[in-house]
Amino acid sequence: MMDRDGDFLAALRHAATAAQSEEISFRNNVGREIEKRERARQYAFRRLSIAELMVQTARGAESEEQAVAAQTTVLRGEFGWHGDTEPRRRIFAAWRPVALAVWASVQPPPAAADVADTPAATPVVRSDIGAALATFEAWYLAEFGSNYLAILDQEMQELPVVEF
Repeated sequence: MMDRDGDFLAALRHAATAAQSEEISFRNNVGREIEKRERARQYAFRRLSIAELMVQTARGAESEEQAVAAQTTVLRGEFGWHGDTEPRRRIFAAWRPVALAVWASVQPPPAAADVADTPAATPVVRSDIGAALATFEAWYLAEFGSNYLAILDQEMQELPVVEF
C-alpha cells in the first residue's frame, strides 16, 4: 500500500515541478518578448526623431551638397561624435544616399511647365527615404553587427567644467 501512495505522491510532485518549470519558462519567454518589443519601439521612435531632424535640416539647405553636409553635421551631433575616424567616414559615406533622398523629398514638385519641358526619356522621380534608410540600416548591420540606432544607447559621460 505504501508504494502506491509513494508512487501517487511522486507523480503529483513530478506534475507540480513540471508545471512550475513550464511557468518559469513562459515568464522568461514573455520577458524576452517584452524586451524585444520595447527595443523595437525605442528604435522606431529614434528613427522617427532622426528622420524629422534630417527633413528639417534639408529644408533649410539651398543646395544638394549643402543639405548633405548639414544632415551629416546633425547626425554627427546626435551620435555625440567629435572628430573623424575611418569607420565614421564610412558611415557618413553610406548615409549619403539617405541624405540625398531626404533632400529630394523636400524639394517642391516640378511645375507642370517644367514637366512638359522634361524629355520623356527622363521622368521625374521622387526619392524614397524609407528605401534609402533600409539600405543604410542593412549595410550598417552587416558592417558592424548591430543596429546603428544602438549608438544612441551610450550615455554621455559628464565631465567637469574646466575654467581657464
